[in-house]
Amino acid sequence: MREGGVDVGGGWFKDCIFKQVGNMRDILFWIDPWVEGDLLSVRFRHLYDLSVSKNCTVEEMFELGVEEGGLAWNWRRRLWDWEEEMARECRLLLSNVVLQVSTNDRWCWRLDINGGYSVRSVYHMLNSDDSQVVDVVSDFIWHRHVTVKVSILAWRLLRNRLPTKSNLVARGILLQEAQMCVACCGEVETAHRLFVSCTVFCELWHLVREWIGVSGVDPFDIATHFHQFTYLAGGSINIRSFMQLLWLMCVWIRNNRLFKNEVKSMYQLLEKVKIHAYWWMKAANAMYVLGVHSWLTCPIACLGTGYFELC
Repeated sequence: MREGGVDVGGGWFKDCIFKQVGNMRDILFWIDPWVEGDLLSVRFRHLYDLSVSKNCTVEEMFELGVEEGGLAWNWRRRLWDWEEEMARECRLLLSNVVLQVSTNDRWCWRLDINGGYSVRSVYHMLNSDDSQVVDVVSDFIWHRHVTVKVSILAWRLLRNRLPTKSNLVARGILLQEAQMCVACCGEVETAHRLFVSCTVFCELWHLVREWIGVSGVDPFDIATHFHQFTYLAGGSINIRSFMQLLWLMCVWIRNNRLFKNEVKSMYQLLEKVKIHAYWWMKAANAMYVLGVHSWLTCPIACLGTGYFELC
């Protein structure tokens, strides 16, 4: 597969396979899919281009030392400041990796890790309602007033590509007992639990709906949640576009709260959502003349004034 003998360049097959790490003797550090998300050679392209150890395995890199100052980080030249920041991000990503010395590396079928590939599992996956819902909302993540990094985060969230503990356990990066939710709610940490159903974090959705002046319940699926939230306020295309933007913003702010250790209460996060929404809307509508107080108290009414146009 690594050498191109099998077409895994895209589509559902690539999404359904991953390399379960063990002793990491057969996994190339930079160009094999062993961490959540993109290949390290893609995610940290500049570091890969500068690395002298492009063909080292994960085991070899860890033996050399992947901590700060470790010999694994051997560059062709001295790194610039922004590249040093990228290297720190890479080291942070590797900080929770544990080598399973007694276990060999192996390719795994995501739909049935223990049983392996089967035509039945592929058939059910391709015909599942969840896949159809994800396809329906795929276009929603690309909003012209939202930065690309926010849309990419939403894309990864909808396809369960974030480094949640359940995904890291499935890849063999974390131990089974380390998969409980970071909010200490007593449940396994999945993408849906972190962003929708967790008893600690789900309050943000309630507060946002209360601010807008609508009511609703949180579905048991992230794609359905996105679709429902977009149409929750009804009305014009302009309002639906705003709801779409607001959902993406809530996900982005919550992601920072979860993975960047920003210690904030739900009410502080709500205020951050309000202010960021105002900034994004203001940047797209320079002629907006109503004050920020009007926006903070009744955003839907501000959209109806005609000063804000999103569609």
